[in-house]
Amino acid sequence: MLNLFQKPAANFHVNPRFRAYGKARIDIAQRATTRDDWDRLLMKSTFPFPFSWDRSWKQCVEYKVADYAAEVGFFIDILGFPVNAFDPDYAMFTSPNGEFFFSVVPAQADEESTPPDAIRLQFMVVKLIETAVELQRRGVVFEQWPAPAGENSPLQIGSFRTPHGIGIDLWGLDANRDRIEVDQQLEQVEESNGSPSVSLNPAVDEGRDDDESQLNIFADDSPGDILSSADVLVEQLSDGGESSEIEYEPEDES
Repeated sequence: MLNLFQKPAANFHVNPRFRAYGKARIDIAQRATTRDDWDRLLMKSTFPFPFSWDRSWKQCVEYKVADYAAEVGFFIDILGFPVNAFDPDYAMFTSPNGEFFFSVVPAQADEESTPPDAIRLQFMVVKLIETAVELQRRGVVFEQWPAPAGENSPLQIGSFRTPHGIGIDLWGLDANRDRIEVDQQLEQVEESNGSPSVSLNPAVDEGRDDDESQLNIFADDSPGDILSSADVLVEQLSDGGESSEIEYEPEDES
């Protein structure tokens, strides 16, 4: 199923109003430090949600690959993803209960495939370690074995790549898993696959910056200061046109 109506991306004008809206939202995110701040400051969207869902699939992300056969074989026969649509030049995958959809298409002769690091597929799963062990048994090579997402974090993350190189991240809450049982499972996988064992305790990324001061740099600002971004946005949008760039600066009431 070719996407006959798609056109390649080109340089196009970005409406400056979009950027002004986004900068105001980001400003609020930087200033809000409590749930009350969020409830008080996070304004409703300027416009309501416009879509009414059909009874079929509701959302899908598509990417292009150079080796279509390898990609569809990986998803169907190694990962076991159900197929929602399939033909020689289009594959749409989902989950057993249809919670998500994404599709893979072969890049045509005059097209470039999607850069591998352009997107990542991320799934939140239960029994993360057992899932990783099973995938390794099937021949999946992990780029990162499940490990804490941050210091003292209850979340763990592991990752591997598709044949095209698209990253797949598995998230889960497996911090208190019985490591002895998992070690035994990995030894069995190693014996059957002839592959080296993988450390279950990789070091946490030392470059991660969890300095709480960054989250509270506006903690002493008054509510009026926090709301300044929205006030500036309203003034700029009422005076500016779409053809000129809107300069966004939070008001300084000091």
